[in-house]
Amino acid sequence: MKVFVLGGGVAGLAFASLGRDLDISVIDKNKEAGRKLLATGNGRCNFTNQNFGMDFYQSDNKNFPKKALEAFTNRDLIDYFYRLGIDSTYLPSGRTYPTTMSAKTVRDILYLEANKNASFIFDEEIKDIDLRKKLLISENNKYKYDILVIASGGISLPKSGSDGSVFKILREEIPVRKLTYAITNYKTKEKFSKKAKGTKITGKVSLFVDNKFIKASIDDLIFQDYGLTGTSIFNISNEISLALRDRKKAHVLVDFFPNYSKKDLGKRLGDLLERNPNRKISEILLGLLNERIISDILKRSSIADDKKANKISNGDMDTLLRNLKTMKFTIEDIHDKTNAQVSLGGFDTKFVDKTTMKSKIYDDVYIIGEALDVAGSCGGYNIQWAFSSAIAAVKSIRSLNV
Repeated sequence: MKVFVLGGGVAGLAFASLGRDLDISVIDKNKEAGRKLLATGNGRCNFTNQNFGMDFYQSDNKNFPKKALEAFTNRDLIDYFYRLGIDSTYLPSGRTYPTTMSAKTVRDILYLEANKNASFIFDEEIKDIDLRKKLLISENNKYKYDILVIASGGISLPKSGSDGSVFKILREEIPVRKLTYAITNYKTKEKFSKKAKGTKITGKVSLFVDNKFIKASIDDLIFQDYGLTGTSIFNISNEISLALRDRKKAHVLVDFFPNYSKKDLGKRLGDLLERNPNRKISEILLGLLNERIISDILKRSSIADDKKANKISNGDMDTLLRNLKTMKFTIEDIHDKTNAQVSLGGFDTKFVDKTTMKSKIYDDVYIIGEALDVAGSCGGYNIQWAFSSAIAAVKSIRSLNV
């Protein structure tokens, strides 16, 4: 029984490395396997997370990923990598990496393992798929399969090969949920000045969609001339992008001092104002905030930079505290689609079996990884999904050979 895997990215490598005793061929338009994998985690390959659960996954068919993730968990993936010779380490956030902190380590070892089970056809772009005749069609060749595993990714990082062409080819055959980009940065209506560009803080970012609280994240936040980026934004990016896709209103509230309550921050500032009555308010804030964003915060609070501490009114203090704890930024659009790390949407999971990843429309077609309408949060959850979905398909196909 000939199994063809469309795509040699992380999901394709996961399937081929796990697919012992199967007759597998992997076909990819790139000249090498795992190009997108090499960019994962800023080249360090954050492949799973110590914090694990369904709350970290998005799908229009909400509970679809549950069975596969429970059948092959974060611990299972860490153990599998260990057996392959990849030791792991993790950060306090739970993000888990190879101890080499190199995505190339993971790509190379997965490819070595996959080569034991599969043959690879590189530099071959599939232009059409005949699901009835079971043919993959390139410009010069036709490939006959018994089982097709679609592991071609979504639309994120198109230069790596996941350009979404498979959705165009099969849209009339297998329903596709609307696609968009996530784990990326955003344009905001309210912007800081050029002086603040690139300033990083550790802040709490709370997301509201149609004025309803959705999710919060405390991590790095970076101010750019277009809006906001940083890990705290990436952590809530899936929810932001879904809101934008569905034409809902989204805004975030930024807390510059997540370790202070508003009351305690007020006491801290009040004490500094009292101790230094003749200092400018911008000078009072120097020890609490990055100098590059002080003017922007004061401007949003309608307070002049050079206003003396002894001239700060109760109204000034209330406005300043409100902005320091809940400054609003209205999300207008995705800023960077080209470098988004994951896509939302994909093949509709209502037409895929949640235990096996087999299509409910075509018995000989399986869909895994990012090609499905399943997206994990920032932090290794998408590579985890690639493996959890891949092994579900492997087990199902292997049972056909029994």
